Amino acid sequence: MKIELGTVRETPFVGIFTIATEKFILVPKTISTKEEKIITNLFDTEIIKASIANSGLLGVLSAGNSKGIIAGSVVEEKEEKKMEQTGIKIKKIENMSAIGNLIALNDSKGVCSAAFSKKQQKEIEKFSGIKLKEATVAGSDLVGAGIVATNKGFVLNKMATDKEGKEIEKHFRIQGAKGTANAGDCFIGNSLIANSQAAFAGRNTTGFELARIDEGLRG
Repeated sequence: MKIELGTVRETPFVGIFTIATEKFILVPKTISTKEEKIITNLFDTEIIKASIANSGLLGVLSAGNSKGIIAGSVVEEKEEKKMEQTGIKIKKIENMSAIGNLIALNDSKGVCSAAFSKKQQKEIEKFSGIKLKEATVAGSDLVGAGIVATNKGFVLNKMATDKEGKEIEKHFRIQGAKGTANAGDCFIGNSLIANSQAAFAGRNTTGFELARIDEGLRG
């Protein structure tokens, strides 16, 4: 697996600002030319610039897979139309905001916080073409910040219990590994994006962390 280190908007917390899927990479409009070039060369997928709630915090305010983007009701109509013009479908979930912190998914499965109602979970399942399971990571509802999942494997907050890890592995039907990024960030989703081709981690990520990330994403 190809893995590169870098920044987005000059911060190593690349997962806060970006989303990686098998079909496209979503980046903020304010990304620098240098940063965009690194991501473009790394991922063999379309790079699309976007905003949500007039913000570049795409990884916090939304989540996605090849079917499209899930976001809260904070998405502005003009932003929704802009994404749809690029071919990206978007599903708005009412009364939710920081969705990216609360759900992790690939193209077939997903885990989410109990903060989502059963109705909202069904809406997400139908839109994204996945099967969802409520879960916690390290006892926290921040499952989106605690997991980076691809179609091949996943990396999990190193503080997750063995029981949580086994349940997530069983649900996704792929293997993963516990790890950190950016020299100790347990909320792996803040510091890493990935699809089955490649991964992009914050520039402070150590060699040991990269080895664990590579192990988990290889499945």
